[in-house]
Amino acid sequence: MSNPFSADGVWLKSALHTHTKRSDGDLDPDAHVRHHEWMGFDVCAITDHWTLTREPSTERMLVIQGAELAADPLGPGRYTEILAIGIEDIPEDPGGDRSEWRPIDNYYFKTFPDLTAAGANIAAQGGVSFVAHPYWSGLPLEVLLAAEHIEGIELFNSSAERENGRGDSSYMWDLTLEAGKGFFGFATDDCHYPGFDIGGAWTMVRAAERTEAAFMDALRSGMTYASAGPEILGVQMDGAAVEVRCSPARSVVLMSRYETGWAVRADHRNREEDAQILERDGAGLILRARFTPPMELAYRRLVIEDATGNKAWTNAL
Repeated sequence: MSNPFSADGVWLKSALHTHTKRSDGDLDPDAHVRHHEWMGFDVCAITDHWTLTREPSTERMLVIQGAELAADPLGPGRYTEILAIGIEDIPEDPGGDRSEWRPIDNYYFKTFPDLTAAGANIAAQGGVSFVAHPYWSGLPLEVLLAAEHIEGIELFNSSAERENGRGDSSYMWDLTLEAGKGFFGFATDDCHYPGFDIGGAWTMVRAAERTEAAFMDALRSGMTYASAGPEILGVQMDGAAVEVRCSPARSVVLMSRYETGWAVRADHRNREEDAQILERDGAGLILRARFTPPMELAYRRLVIEDATGNKAWTNAL
């Protein structure tokens, strides 16, 4: 995978999971877009449930058409949902179990037979897909491992975290990476009620330029990082070594498979054989750290945590 931190282009703060009145959200599409623009987003993907909401981009913000779709349930009330970004069509008959289809709020709920069928439909349209809130949905690992034609998973959903503490799906992400799936990680608000649930998490996308085509290319290639607050300012790799620059952090962790990983923390001394703090701010928080693993790693990903406990995540490096 290319390193988004060494690529040319612009960083676009992106809301990739949002809902308007056309499905089960609070605002009309135009007001929904204006609110995201006011909150400093560069990109807003409108992903109404089983509904394509067409809303023009503004001078300052790209509006991407998408939808939140679903697959047949794993059991009563246990639905598997998937985000489709940049699609032009929703099939009239997605092939799932019709006994599960029904009207909900302002949309008609349907299902694909499984995530692979949904992912194939989205990919055939040139769209990008990722599995929504797997921890919140209680998805078994085998469901994720069986999914094909999918770019990633929603590793952090701020609405689910606020609702019941099941917003962080990092553990499931690690299990899929350990199994060789190579999923990208995305963070979102899952915004329905912008007065309450906006600005908690987002995905930063490194696009060659501020156009929909460049944005979709970057999303498809994993030229992203996910955040619920911290900024990742740079990541450099030199063989097995990784150096990271970030906004002030109380910890920086290099993660890999199960027992393997290294951390530096601002509030206590660290062994410095394989992990070092290179720079701190005036309050002692970490601005730059370097990791030098003594072995080859199956994968590497960085997690930055700020003084308030909010995190940012790179994709696997």
